[in-house]
Amino acid sequence: EPTYDERNKDMTLKEYAQSDIIEDNWMTRRLAGLSDDDIITGRHLLAAMDGMRQKILVGLTQSMDDSIERFERYYQWKYNVNPTVQEPCRESLMSMGTNTNANAVIIPPFGSAEYTLIMERNLFDLEVYKYAELLFQEQSTFVEGVPVGYRLEDATCSVCDEEEQLERESQMFPDEQSGELPSMNLRRV
Repeated sequence: EPTYDERNKDMTLKEYAQSDIIEDNWMTRRLAGLSDDDIITGRHLLAAMDGMRQKILVGLTQSMDDSIERFERYYQWKYNVNPTVQEPCRESLMSMGTNTNANAVIIPPFGSAEYTLIMERNLFDLEVYKYAELLFQEQSTFVEGVPVGYRLEDATCSVCDEEEQLERESQMFPDEQSGELPSMNLRRV
């Protein structure tokens, strides 16, 4: 994990929130092109929001099914390796997830000292998140003309297509399977 910091190991959440290693508006900084050491202002927040509007198709983890469906429709992704296997695999990933944190996550109660300390260090990120929720709603219009379940429409199977091509070729050149060259019936003139 690239963001792991050994100094966090024995800290309480409150100690972390009061430390100099707490994340400080990480998302806003990335979107605005700032380093962790740069002073962040409202101008950077507006730049981050503008960049998000212009360059990002928003997905939300609390709306995972809708987000993935939107990505599939927007980018017009279709299955191309055995759709009958891919759809149950997709459903499994959507319901159980993958690459998830198995450790218990401690979320401090609203209004607690820990909550307030973390919130105060991430006020711009909270605004960016609210804006992402708004964009998520607005961007639903991006896929209005694309049917739900687009990934299944005329989905092909590259493995099946390859097998069909081999079958067609074997019918065109039946002697090829035996390793013999087909007879040519050429006449001498």
